Amino acid sequence: MALSIFNTWKGGQGGRYGEDAVTGSRAATLADEIETAIVSGQIVGGDRLGTKDALRRRYDVAYGTLNETLRILQQRGYITSRTGPGGGLFATIPTSSDRLRHLLSGFPETGTLKDCAEVRHALEEAVTLDATRARTRIDVADLRRILKRMAASTGDPAAYLHENWRLHRRIAECGKNRVLANLYITLLDANEPGPGVVLPDRHRSAHAVENLVAHTELIDAIASGSGERARHAVAAHEGFFAPVNDKPLLPDRATRRKRA
Repeated sequence: MALSIFNTWKGGQGGRYGEDAVTGSRAATLADEIETAIVSGQIVGGDRLGTKDALRRRYDVAYGTLNETLRILQQRGYITSRTGPGGGLFATIPTSSDRLRHLLSGFPETGTLKDCAEVRHALEEAVTLDATRARTRIDVADLRRILKRMAASTGDPAAYLHENWRLHRRIAECGKNRVLANLYITLLDANEPGPGVVLPDRHRSAHAVENLVAHTELIDAIASGSGERARHAVAAHEGFFAPVNDKPLLPDRATRRKRA
């Protein structure tokens, strides 16, 4: 069954996997389609997909493209390899735990920094409320120390934004929901601006004061233990998210954890 489906895909793509496309994009697209076929049942878990050489000829792609496709699928838990007689590549169905583990350890290669930012923004209130319920005096003291460093960095946009990221990471660490915190921090790390990033006007000193006021209220709300106040603080803070773009994620970018 797997062989006929593969042949249908190849014929239906009209040269989509031709060598004129970028290898990474080609590999990610092919991986997505094979994954979809496995999830939908077109390819049954346990089906033998064939050898690497057979798959390369079937899709008419270079070995580099095929190897990258297989790497993506193996990372996601949708294929496995077996050696020896009758060996080759086989379709597998990852468990829900496997899929969650993959989500927390990285992101699909077709994702973008903007995708990460949008999901992180959607989690902002949940993370803040979790911190508001679970924060300790030590947590609040740490948050206020970071705020002081932010206040001292209002004339240095890059340093200020670095402390801003540190503050949000520390807020997430205050909560009890570790799945929520780990997901949020992973998304945060994916979007943290690197050295040499040119910041827009709203992150320069003239606007940093307003930004600092919003973050101070955010921490005061967490310290107060009031969920209602925390919700209002998150809403007021939403206008100060750092800008992001649609650059593709690097495979290990989202797993990076910066610690100063």
